[in-house]
Amino acid sequence: MLGLIEIAVSALVLTVAGFTIGAIGFGFGLTTTPIMLLYLDPQTVVIVVNAVAVLAFGLVLVETRDHVPYRDLTPTAIAGALGAPIGVYALSELDPSALRIGISVLVLAITALVVVKTEWRVPRPKFTGPVLGFGVAALVTGLAIGGPLLVLFFLGRGMERQGVRASMAFFFMVMYVTALAGYFIQGLMTADRLLLTAATAPAVAIGYWLSVRLTGRMNEKVFRQAVVVVIAVTSTLVLAREVISL
Repeated sequence: MLGLIEIAVSALVLTVAGFTIGAIGFGFGLTTTPIMLLYLDPQTVVIVVNAVAVLAFGLVLVETRDHVPYRDLTPTAIAGALGAPIGVYALSELDPSALRIGISVLVLAITALVVVKTEWRVPRPKFTGPVLGFGVAALVTGLAIGGPLLVLFFLGRGMERQGVRASMAFFFMVMYVTALAGYFIQGLMTADRLLLTAATAPAVAIGYWLSVRLTGRMNEKVFRQAVVVVIAVTSTLVLAREVISL
């Protein structure tokens, strides 16, 4: 049974996550799971974070709908919808610790590549996009971690801030809707998890509203720097937590 303290702390954490999504368009799971795992079980954290993320990315999609490259992005989004059920299954069957470590190491390695080689470009994006979309969807729906890999893919294609935010929103909306259906089908969406989702959703909207007011004029250079910093810091925290827990 959830207590008021757990709900209040979750609301605060998800307010910050909503702000992060509004500012840079990703990082929802990475900014929430390290804290929420301190007082909630892993299944609840993943399911609730992914459920309220539907609202966050829906708000981004409404704001950036004119910047979505629908034709180029549709194959990647379809691949994400196909990968989501794998993550739903893994959530109830697999130990995520080793996978989290591997993901964090990979994210940090790709981040270093972006920092060192600012003109880095994705090879064969029409092929790598759907493959990456499938993998990211499985990771996010099962572990609530993996989004930065897709961000780095979009940055590697030379997208600007609004293009990255719009593409992430479109991809994740397709993926999260599929994942939520899977959670219900698998019986993972319990009454407590529904309650926590409903109670914290307004906090996500508030965080997003604050970000729009405060970061709307962020230039491209600052945006890319913020992306790299968020990826590096959050991935390092996740990696450190998993290594310490071994």
